[in-house]
Amino acid sequence: MIEKLPYYYRKSRVVEELYTAVQKIIDKISADISAEDLMLFITTTTDFTLHEKDVGLPAITADNETKRARVIARIQGNSVLTKSALYDLIDIYDKTGCTITEDFANYTVTIAFTGRKGKPYNFNEIQSAVDEVKPAHIKIEYAFEKNTWNDLRLKLNTWGNAMSLTWGDAEDYDGRTWLYVEGKDVYLREDGANAYVVFKNGIPYARLL
Repeated sequence: MIEKLPYYYRKSRVVEELYTAVQKIIDKISADISAEDLMLFITTTTDFTLHEKDVGLPAITADNETKRARVIARIQGNSVLTKSALYDLIDIYDKTGCTITEDFANYTVTIAFTGRKGKPYNFNEIQSAVDEVKPAHIKIEYAFEKNTWNDLRLKLNTWGNAMSLTWGDAEDYDGRTWLYVEGKDVYLREDGANAYVVFKNGIPYARLL
């Protein structure tokens, strides 16, 4: 800012100190405005209170990306729900891909998660978002890909290998497969299961019940 002054002012120490102080104030105000600007947009905000209130959503305890997805889903849901709009809505929550089949005669839409095994880890949020925007007379059905025993055997290799992995952040799993473990033998079974295995990025994480 001082560079715009006449030369004889720029040589003044008093003027230099004054303008330096003023510049610091201006920089702080600019930074504060920039931070406030970020809060105005759903794609950059970290405070969702006003955004949730604006679209009529109750506050929830969740991570920022889930809150962001809920608000965006509600905004998109205010328009006509087409097949492509429904796909885009699901893609906000799960980017592994799905196919949508419309059965007009029976007022049914089937959403098949074809890009992963089992349910997405945040399936409850997806289901809630879809329920909020779908017409009341439309029934939504969901379909999921399942691990076959051969798929599981190839990925798991041995139960010991899966058990040796740290559970860590395996919540983001590609489906949960129920098992019955007896000694070193592992059986694919839901009824009476005493263990399960999930896969994250193709890596098995096993847990006994």
